[in-house]
Amino acid sequence: MKTIFKSVIMLALSLVAFTACDSDRDDNPVLGPNNTPTEFKLNESPLNNQYIYISKDNSLSLSWSQPNYPVNTVVNYMVQVGLVQGGTIKWDVDDNNNPKFLETAFTTCTATLSGEEVSQAINHVDGITDENNWVDLGYREIAFRVCASIQTTAKTEVDGTRIFSNAITFKNMRADNSIKGLASLYVIGNCSGWTEPAKGNAETLSAWRVMETEIGSKIFHGVFDIPAGMLQFRFYTKLTGWDGGDSYGTQVDDSPIVSAFDAEGTFTGPAMTGKGSWEFDDWAGGKLDITVDMNKNTVTFKIVE
Repeated sequence: MKTIFKSVIMLALSLVAFTACDSDRDDNPVLGPNNTPTEFKLNESPLNNQYIYISKDNSLSLSWSQPNYPVNTVVNYMVQVGLVQGGTIKWDVDDNNNPKFLETAFTTCTATLSGEEVSQAINHVDGITDENNWVDLGYREIAFRVCASIQTTAKTEVDGTRIFSNAITFKNMRADNSIKGLASLYVIGNCSGWTEPAKGNAETLSAWRVMETEIGSKIFHGVFDIPAGMLQFRFYTKLTGWDGGDSYGTQVDDSPIVSAFDAEGTFTGPAMTGKGSWEFDDWAGGKLDITVDMNKNTVTFKIVE
């Protein structure tokens, strides 16, 4: 009888032997193209032949060895999902044919993947972008691999440090109807009346969102008409209240940083998780073009003539 795992799917990590994530080194080589790691293994799952219904109500655990980087450092791990078709793997990619990874990244050699994110990835590989055209395609062979790299403090990838693991597959995995839509950031400040970023205010704040340029791009854009003298704001990634930890601004501390536009009416600067606001004291009123790049943690504000 086929066993269908509809509850939390936790792989038995104790059954999987994997290389320790930490190793001591006395040397301190420089990272770069000449010392890209060459060894990186994603471990097979003891459940790879089971029937698994992956959904927003469960999760999936994986483990892997640490790549043989020549230094001890924090490694960033991202998971890519693919569909096995005719003996080859069709990996999840973005509109530019670049690898598309699950939204959640990891810094350890074990990870519990969101079932919802996995389902979203499977559906994206299938070309399904709307719940209205979702079709249950049943149990199929689904592949996983992990991409490792070293990132700077600004979360940009260090050249020459990326390496992909081997691929493993789950022979019988079925996705639910989870579809990844465009994400948004909420503009919270005096321009939006300092309305609390709470779920009860979702309708009020719907007009104060910068939207993702494409699904999963983490680049957001929007244009707003803002009255004179009303340009102090930060962003919220979710409506979890003032202290929900989802604020994104100039600094960690809840204090504004006075900023200014250049001669061409543009401001570009860094951004980070925190409650610091941008404040423009000389704002004369008008339209403001906002771009937020959460891949590089930068913002660009431009006065629209």
